[in-house]
Amino acid sequence: MCTVVVRVDPGAAWPVTVLALRDESPDRPWDPPAAWWPDRDTGVVGVRDQQAGGAWLAASDRNGLAVVLNRWESTPGVDGTWTTRGTLPLDAVVDGVVPGADGARPTSRAFNLVRATADGAEVVTWDGIAVRTTALGPGVHMVTHGEPDDPAAPRIGRWLDAFRAVPAPTGPPAAEPADELSTTPDDGWAPWFGVLAGSTALAPDDRDAILRDTVEPEGHFATLSIVAAAVGPGRTVLRHTRLAEPGELRLDTAH
Repeated sequence: MCTVVVRVDPGAAWPVTVLALRDESPDRPWDPPAAWWPDRDTGVVGVRDQQAGGAWLAASDRNGLAVVLNRWESTPGVDGTWTTRGTLPLDAVVDGVVPGADGARPTSRAFNLVRATADGAEVVTWDGIAVRTTALGPGVHMVTHGEPDDPAAPRIGRWLDAFRAVPAPTGPPAAEPADELSTTPDDGWAPWFGVLAGSTALAPDDRDAILRDTVEPEGHFATLSIVAAAVGPGRTVLRHTRLAEPGELRLDTAH
């Protein structure tokens, strides 16, 4: 149910910028970005799921950024069990390994994995049938729980053109998303945050709402946090805000 907006400009000083919103059960405990996995790489920071120990989003200066979004197709697993999807961003950022690269079928539930490096961006998809990779070319893209840039998908059909119609950020955010929304620093992120703020005119249970608080067949999901990031050669800058109330753009001063 998460939402990721990606701008790709291969010739720029910062070739990729990312706006990511995390949707999860409000009852599932998690931690904001920090170096939670020193046993794997002390240079990796990310948003940690306390329950499974993995990452929703992971980033490093060396290997860029990766963020995983749930899909809802059935997948076989192994003997009726599944590995956590939270290992995927860590494997991508720590080891540069993406699912399916070795020909093996993932043992997790279905996902979209957005991978951003200084060389560009791609989405690795596992739908229970096959692993496939979609390269994100120059421009602005949007990923949710279906196909990238699919106008038939909730949120994408309503908001992708709006993000494309405004200037995209071309470098790192100067402040946390909370401060970007309240003070609009002159760093190029204001147009995207303006679209995000405008989207709150929709009720949080509307199928096209970006800021979400809804009960689906799979359970209760709400938007819990926002990440703004930029990826360049040898550097990844990440800013994060935890929402004070799930699904609402009333911001927590403790980012």
